[in-house]
Amino acid sequence: MGKHVFCTDLCLARGEPLAGTGDTPERALLLAWPRGKWRVPRWQSADMSPELSAAIHDAAMSGLYIGLIDKVEAPESLPTLHAQPENVYASFDDEAALIAAIRNYVDGILFAGTRDTRRTIICCTDSRRDACCARYGFSTYKALVAAADPALFNIVQCTHIGGCRFAASLVVMPQRQRYGRMTAEQAPAFLSALARDELYLPAYKGRTDRHEAEQVAELAALAWASERGQVLKSVAITGAIPEAPIEGAALNLTAHLPQAALAISLTARSFYMQGNCQIVADNEGEDKLRWCLASVTPLPFSPLSGPT
Repeated sequence: MGKHVFCTDLCLARGEPLAGTGDTPERALLLAWPRGKWRVPRWQSADMSPELSAAIHDAAMSGLYIGLIDKVEAPESLPTLHAQPENVYASFDDEAALIAAIRNYVDGILFAGTRDTRRTIICCTDSRRDACCARYGFSTYKALVAAADPALFNIVQCTHIGGCRFAASLVVMPQRQRYGRMTAEQAPAFLSALARDELYLPAYKGRTDRHEAEQVAELAALAWASERGQVLKSVAITGAIPEAPIEGAALNLTAHLPQAALAISLTARSFYMQGNCQIVADNEGEDKLRWCLASVTPLPFSPLSGPT
């Protein structure tokens, strides 16, 4: 048997950018289930009754993200079910009530519970889904737990959340922020930024629900501002974005900051993408065009009229 090749390492070697991959589920249910019992698919995890398995399967097929979560420290403290972005949790002693809560949530009905005032940080450590999530995700998860103030952050490890090739992969709820390539060494700085209600730009993937090119442009503008001591949460981006990129094509957008305007130039580049380690092992993959940052240029700016 040959040496395992990690999809995260290949993605880095190929230079595929993190920026522009920030899409995050609108709604999510997090079900407490011991990590040692996780299976793929998750609704076939160990010790699940057929009825609970069916409820999880049906929820996932409806388009809802439903993940299994666990904690290394004090796993008994986890509530049975946690809804995001409502940030409401509840425990259920009766499985029938739990199943009803899952099915009702799919239909838009939130179960009765307690609202959590903390940020929930979901870190993928799903070794059964991808080796990178175990190799990179678990060390990052442990570092987050060690550094986090439990009064401010609820840190959980979770089944597959997507983006295996960008491990360690994290989602911050209820803000719906997605981060990737997060290392254990970055954990303290990441938590400090979140505590200040700021984005952690070194691992931020982009604003959810925006076009990939707009995510890339905004992240470039946020980084430009940060280098000059300006902390921003968002930047308005204008410009026409084509429906489908053409390899080598340039795209020019404008970022509108409070005291500046920037010309953001992007280029469409092709990358050979292998989304997880199994695809690598099967020697499969696909070429995909990605919008990549080319340049950031300040524009003439008037505080009264904006860019000139």
